[in-house]
Amino acid sequence: MSTPILPFEVWESGTNQNSIPANDNSLRWEILSGLVIADDVTVQPATPDNGDIYVIPAGATGSQWSTFDPLDLALYRSGTWYAYAPITGITVNISGVLYAFNGTAYEALGGGGGAPAAEDVSYDNTASGLAAEDVQAAIDEVATRNRSTTTTINHSASGALTINYNLGDYFIVNLAANVTGITISNPPATGQGGSIRIRFVQDGTGSRTVVLPSSAKAISGTDTSVQSAASAQTVLHLTTDNGGTSWAYSMKAVAA
Repeated sequence: MSTPILPFEVWESGTNQNSIPANDNSLRWEILSGLVIADDVTVQPATPDNGDIYVIPAGATGSQWSTFDPLDLALYRSGTWYAYAPITGITVNISGVLYAFNGTAYEALGGGGGAPAAEDVSYDNTASGLAAEDVQAAIDEVATRNRSTTTTINHSASGALTINYNLGDYFIVNLAANVTGITISNPPATGQGGSIRIRFVQDGTGSRTVVLPSSAKAISGTDTSVQSAASAQTVLHLTTDNGGTSWAYSMKAVAA
């Protein structure tokens, strides 16, 4: 097992050969402050240069490398390789990217050329309206709320209609049966404004009826029922800012 890279050796009282710990410490410092060439080279280099540094990977081969432990930091100096075991918390520069050793692996740090994985970055989502607690999950959640998507629903059997806000803000509902009620699932959180537009299209028979949500209140001057003529179209616009507890709506026929 390799010697831990920290702490440095000390000059014990009465030491006659101070150069021994001094030389050892200089090697450790050279590794910690130097540039690690790579962490995935398994074959011990045949013609290394003084000062070359590598992280020893699993399965390393070579007269010296094969005797080192995986994750060791190895430095070449004056014809030999010196290896030290990393300890939790040290940082090293691997190919221009800063990494910290977490006890089992080297992890890239933000800044200095490195970047943490999005799922490893948390944020305060108190006012975001999102359920996600890390950046990657937030990106995925926002992506599911693409407001530019058009969703078509073929309503062919009399019954309630469910509109999923996560699918977008524009829906085309082809009416071949009555809509006995409308439920809007996954509305925006309280304090976050949101709106939905629904274009109802009567089939060739017409006279299909639509019952609006009981929580929907009409804006002055708007229609309150869909057009009933065969193939008639009506656009319903719903908006909320209280988590879908109530909706304001306007509705108008589309000119033929």
